[in-house]
Amino acid sequence: MDMRKLIRELFQSIVFEEQRIPQQPTKPPQTRSKPASRSTPAKRNTSPRKTRSSAVTSSQQVYGEQSLADLLRQSFSPVPHRIFEMRARTGYDHRSGQRSLESLFYEQGVFMADFTDDFSENVSCARVMPTYAMLSDRELRAYFTWRTQYRAGRKPAAQSSFLLLYAYELLNLIGVPAAEDAYSALLGIIADYGESFPLIEKQIRRWLPDLAVWYGIPYRCGDQKEAACMTVVRHSGHSAQELLTSLDTFSKYKLGKSKCFLAQPDETAEMLRAVYGALLIHYAEEKHISFSAYLLGGQRRQQHQMFDGAVFFRRKFPRDGAHRISPLCVYHCAGGRWAKETFASEPHADRITALLRTFDSILREEIKYRNKLKPADLPAGDADVIRSTIRKCLTEQAKANAPVITLDAAELEEIRRAAAHTTDMLTVPDTDAEPEIPAAAAVIAPVQTDPPEPDPAENMPQLPLSKAASALLLCLLTGESYQPLLDAGQMLSVLTDEINETLYDKIGDSVIETDADGRPVLIEDYIEDVKGLFET
Repeated sequence: MDMRKLIRELFQSIVFEEQRIPQQPTKPPQTRSKPASRSTPAKRNTSPRKTRSSAVTSSQQVYGEQSLADLLRQSFSPVPHRIFEMRARTGYDHRSGQRSLESLFYEQGVFMADFTDDFSENVSCARVMPTYAMLSDRELRAYFTWRTQYRAGRKPAAQSSFLLLYAYELLNLIGVPAAEDAYSALLGIIADYGESFPLIEKQIRRWLPDLAVWYGIPYRCGDQKEAACMTVVRHSGHSAQELLTSLDTFSKYKLGKSKCFLAQPDETAEMLRAVYGALLIHYAEEKHISFSAYLLGGQRRQQHQMFDGAVFFRRKFPRDGAHRISPLCVYHCAGGRWAKETFASEPHADRITALLRTFDSILREEIKYRNKLKPADLPAGDADVIRSTIRKCLTEQAKANAPVITLDAAELEEIRRAAAHTTDMLTVPDTDAEPEIPAAAAVIAPVQTDPPEPDPAENMPQLPLSKAASALLLCLLTGESYQPLLDAGQMLSVLTDEINETLYDKIGDSVIETDADGRPVLIEDYIEDVKGLFET
């Protein structure tokens, strides 16, 4: 390009700032006093005379020159040709025969998926719903520069528009090989920028379940409260400590920080788990409602807009039907219309707080703790269930902690002989009665006979099981009939659950299962492990 022509274009593109010069105050016109005795003269024509317009007009404004550094930098930093090619895209959808914002975004995004840039200017971008077509060239270059650095593993300073545009790309699987990678990248945005941009984090968390359903990938819960709800609803698959922590998440009274709990954390957590299970049964049998729904909220179904608020091009559509992504959420699709069914969507913090506070209060009363706690108001009958369950747990803990003394037959016979000898030494003879030498001799020196057969109960294995459960386990292990247990009114299902729960810590799994006829059977893989417990 000719240098003169370039300089001429530069000066023509200069933008001048207008600065006004303060005007000098003008003196007001002097008026003559009208003579009292003189007649009024004829009025003169005082209208301003018309003059010819001049080519140069005066102005009371001065113009300051803007620095040419930015203009020169922009002139010698041309826009990459790839951006011009991107803007030439039409966004034509061959299936519908129409052009749409979503199809244009997807076509341009795929074209620019691997584009990188190194733009050094500081550009501010404040777009509510950013797309490539809406951004200026400088904003696009700033965005692609930020994306290049972020993909390289760095964490450059971000803007909300850049984060949204990058999230739109991931939702449309632009720049990622699979939906699982897009899901992980969205979680990465939350981890890197969620604290600084809470509104962006909230929007992305709304889109994550939609992404899992649309592409048919597993849903990974990343929200603490949602994970806590899942733990409470599926408490049987979690430990007692996890259940307590989840309830503490919603409660204003933190049981995990209570001094009474910290004195015996494991035992207290197990009591809370037992109380929660007892209240589940109580609400189901007596009140005919779900205790989990009472604490966390019931089911709710409403229409749902997939990827609401995002620029998303629907290239494929999931099949009609129900799509369950978690124990708390089910999507329903019918003819392209969506509905979302959620459970435990409104946890009641006041109800959970009352439960944990009353539990701690009753526990302190039962164990005679030095510091008392005022209980909260609970529905009728709940406090009685909590108290009875805590008492039962304390009784079982006392039995489990009681010392176990085992004696063999020889030690027992030696104790009997020592007791007989002590009794004989302390006996005062009757002087009036005739001595019966043979009888006395029989007491002091009993006839040597074979030792008595040991009592089967003395050789009962010392497992933390009830007698009935131990008897059932022995019958299953030896093949003996457990009909006497049924005749005594024992329930096999209750005994089976007791054995499985007690031996779970030792075996790591349930050892008894039920066959097709409903009879308990030892699992073959764990027979030797159970025998090892008896030998021990």
